[in-house]
Amino acid sequence: MAQKDLVLAFVKTFIDMKGYPPSYATIAKAMNLKSKSNVHRMIHQLKQDGLIELVPHRMRSMAVIDKSVDKVARL
Repeated sequence: MAQKDLVLAFVKTFIDMKGYPPSYATIAKAMNLKSKSNVHRMIHQLKQDGLIELVPHRMRSMAVIDKSVDKVARL
């Protein structure tokens, strides 16, 4: 599993458990990354892939986009 997929899974689980998205520092600590810039890069890759949504200029404004409805609709 790619590291960005692990980040997405962590974000989903964190939001389900806490009710709000994790900070970049929390993600970095959970993934054993030394730099928040690596988290920033992965989060923006996930955004480009259409898997998460970010609200500019707001802290903890991450939302996971549920693609399961799209998959069911294609059946």
